[in-house]
Amino acid sequence: MASITPLESLQVETRFVLAGRIAGIMDSQRLSNKELAARMGKNPSEISRWLSGTHNFTIDTLSEIAIALEVPVMEFFIPSQPKVIQDVQLTVSSENISSNSSSFYPVYHI
Repeated sequence: MASITPLESLQVETRFVLAGRIAGIMDSQRLSNKELAARMGKNPSEISRWLSGTHNFTIDTLSEIAIALEVPVMEFFIPSQPKVIQDVQLTVSSENISSNSSSFYPVYHI
């Protein structure tokens, strides 16, 4: 069994990070693969292949994607920030739980 080199490991990780960032931006814009493909004049299957994490992106391809998503190319290299939800209250009600029930489903009020 051949071992993976540090270079190969970095290349694979970078491909997955780029695909994840592009998918995250698409998600934040509520943009489907089909819609991005239409903006770029590409086949949706090509977009799916890119987002699989195995595509070796070129600067030209990243530039095309950036224009279609209306973001700077550098946006693909900036780590995404976790979304922070503040002031969440959790209320658990036992009103509808029978005495012989072994489980219950909490009611969430956000």
